[in-house]
Amino acid sequence: MSGPGWTWSSGPAGRRPTKQRRRSVKFRSVGRRSRSSRRWSPWNTLRSSLRATVPPEIHAAGGGPDLEGLARRAVAGDARALEELCRHLQDLVYRLALRFSSDPEAAADATQEILILVITHLAEFEGRSKLTTWVYTIASRHLLRSVRGPVELSVAGPEPFADWLDRNLAPDSPDHFDEAEYRLLAGEVRLACTYGMLLALSRPLRLAYLLGDLVGLSDVDGAQTLGITREAFRQRLARARTVMRGIIADRCGLVRAEHPCRCDRQIDSSIAYGILDPRRPVFSTLPGAAAPIPAGSLSAAARELDLATAIAEAYRSGPQFRAPERVWRSLQRACPALTGPHEQADRADRSET
Repeated sequence: MSGPGWTWSSGPAGRRPTKQRRRSVKFRSVGRRSRSSRRWSPWNTLRSSLRATVPPEIHAAGGGPDLEGLARRAVAGDARALEELCRHLQDLVYRLALRFSSDPEAAADATQEILILVITHLAEFEGRSKLTTWVYTIASRHLLRSVRGPVELSVAGPEPFADWLDRNLAPDSPDHFDEAEYRLLAGEVRLACTYGMLLALSRPLRLAYLLGDLVGLSDVDGAQTLGITREAFRQRLARARTVMRGIIADRCGLVRAEHPCRCDRQIDSSIAYGILDPRRPVFSTLPGAAAPIPAGSLSAAARELDLATAIAEAYRSGPQFRAPERVWRSLQRACPALTGPHEQADRADRSET
């Protein structure tokens, strides 16, 4: 079933088409030539000289991982540094891909593909920007080129999206669910709606909004990431905020208590149109899912902030989803160097205990 402008389905009808047969990844080597005239690549180094002992982790002054340092060590042949780097980056990339596509399956596939690109081009990172900015650049280009999936195609634009919300708002909250199910479904609708709202933006505006208001990149870094001028980035971000403002203004109760739209009052219509399947919730079962922000909790912020900025706060304050474990397993199959002797030893230790 489908609704005008918004036809999200978490059931079988909404599943992504069967993927084409996966092909083995052939890494493009980068950098200087060795004596044997083969191009140098991190994989040749990793496979031929996995280290028996690894230096301790390098941490930045603020206590977090020094990603640039990990990248340098990985390129030099440190398998453990490469693994740690990928584990730190996978959640960052997955959250961007999930917000871009609103489809967990598509986001997981994109995350794996983006990380492979990051790994195979790691020797090209020159350190002129933060490593995360460089990764966002690779991710943004990949996402812009990706095929539009059924979830993305289901949102026809901001006006149809807003019209669907208005026409399908129930007069009262449903009373035919128990308390636990009611809370789960209301939270699921809240996440489906806020993530689906992003799909009302065109792809260029969506990425500018994600990078500028959700990731928090400056106009300098945002422009560099998207390969445009600072002025063009600011214009895209302003247009994206205008679109988001038009959807939530006088409508979304998440940012202002006096607005009529409530997530629980969209439960029945979401089920009827196939957007929500009570037996197969999409977002609440994802790794990192937490209790969604209660409706109206951003009201105080909305009184002080622009509405579009307030809704961005909803995304930042929401669940910090993590990449599913299958992303890491798929990455290991595609990049055998990620499974080195140290990991095999760790597995042996765990099996003994």
